[in-house]
Amino acid sequence: MLSKLKNLAAGAMKSVSGRFANASRAIADLAASLANRAAAAADLGRILDIIEMVPGVSFDKPEPDADYLNTLLAAVQMGELTLAVHYRQQTEASVVRLHPIATAEANALAGSDNKFSSKILVDGESDKPAIQMLMNTEHLAENYRHVSADTLINALAFPIENVKGGFIIAKPFRAIARPIAGWLLNIIFDQGEKLHRRFLGNRGEDQPQPPSPPADEEQTDAPHASGTSEGGDVQSGPRSNHRQAAE
Repeated sequence: MLSKLKNLAAGAMKSVSGRFANASRAIADLAASLANRAAAAADLGRILDIIEMVPGVSFDKPEPDADYLNTLLAAVQMGELTLAVHYRQQTEASVVRLHPIATAEANALAGSDNKFSSKILVDGESDKPAIQMLMNTEHLAENYRHVSADTLINALAFPIENVKGGFIIAKPFRAIARPIAGWLLNIIFDQGEKLHRRFLGNRGEDQPQPPSPPADEEQTDAPHASGTSEGGDVQSGPRSNHRQAAE
């Protein structure tokens, strides 16, 4: 799987020229890196950067009001790009253009003191924004198991596939998106299970912990998620995911 991923993306880099050349080259570089290691938090930032490299790419700009936030499970925020995962009657995910929302701001918009919590996945640097996951705690605790790797992959790939000619790089892009989506899914399940246990404890209920998600056949050859950013509990205090040197 890993060598196939590397060869697929390298082939795409050689065959693509013109307006998709930069994105194709970045896909090949990330594929070569992922061929030798497990996916990690920084890779999510790299794949969001790749999406923005595609000429003509566009994103929805939702209004982060109470209705929008109430159905949110988790929002992975990097700069002005957010991978938002919602659960209504089914799971929906998309990459949107949205200014980072801190925990305190999300709680204020939703009219609650502690509805949201956050987890920093990557600390910000002078030239890079932090990557933060904003979580709707009780909603995530109840519905995290509805999220799948395919939902995350489709969300990441849609902006590229929606561009005229984007199909040229869509296949190698999906190849690098799969291990990164697998890593993110592990983070979502890890946090969801911790929150689930917290709410069970608060209610005095004694129920068994839900089993871990079954392995997807398509993911069996993908690298296991890195444990670097998985161990921490959620943080309920307001944390900003703006650049450290930002406004």
